[in-house]
Amino acid sequence: MNWNDFLRDTWQTTLIFVTLLILTRLLDKTQVGQLTFYEYVSGITIGSLAATIAASDPDKIWSNYYDLILFVVLTYIISLCALKSRPFRTLIEGSPSILIENGRIIKENMKSLRFDLDELNALLRSKDVVDISEVQYAILETTGEMSIIKKSGFQPLTKSDMNIHLPDPILPVELIMDGEIIEENLKKQNLTHTWLEEQLSARNIKSASHVMYGVMDSKGQLFISAKGSHQD
Repeated sequence: MNWNDFLRDTWQTTLIFVTLLILTRLLDKTQVGQLTFYEYVSGITIGSLAATIAASDPDKIWSNYYDLILFVVLTYIISLCALKSRPFRTLIEGSPSILIENGRIIKENMKSLRFDLDELNALLRSKDVVDISEVQYAILETTGEMSIIKKSGFQPLTKSDMNIHLPDPILPVELIMDGEIIEENLKKQNLTHTWLEEQLSARNIKSASHVMYGVMDSKGQLFISAKGSHQD
């Protein structure tokens, strides 16, 4: 590889890297496990187009780059249309399918999905269900995930079933991360630096800079993990 080839490969790869970074934020999907089949295929196609651009000749790069941008724009438009129209969303992404209803396997839905009993049992086991007789409903979501509702006799006993009433949990709030106090969260909780210093002092921690992680947990209790030997 000569110097010109090195520079060309560097700027083409950098262009694709930055472009994909921007485009993935535009499309705003979280993780592959949450993608529908259409979104999964679109992601593979975008990656393939990006790879083609990175390896393309200089005289073809902008033509291939246009193809990538056009494909992403079309994907974005489709996602907006699917968001606004339920029939269109069903057409593009499909709809959940009931595989077990009232404890009975729906053979027609299994056949239309080309879904066999081995696949059904495998998905049930992934949900910690080893006995299909425990299942009241099993629904195959558009992401390929299985949603399970067990028969009442196999559902776990809850505190409400025993007439035990507990306060609802609250969202944990991080107050210190890597020795830095998160001022915004401290204010939202109506807490002061003086209060925080008192809490740290009670745990023999001199300052927030010695704390790796400090959070007000879901029970309203302060959890502190120190950087050194001190540990809450």
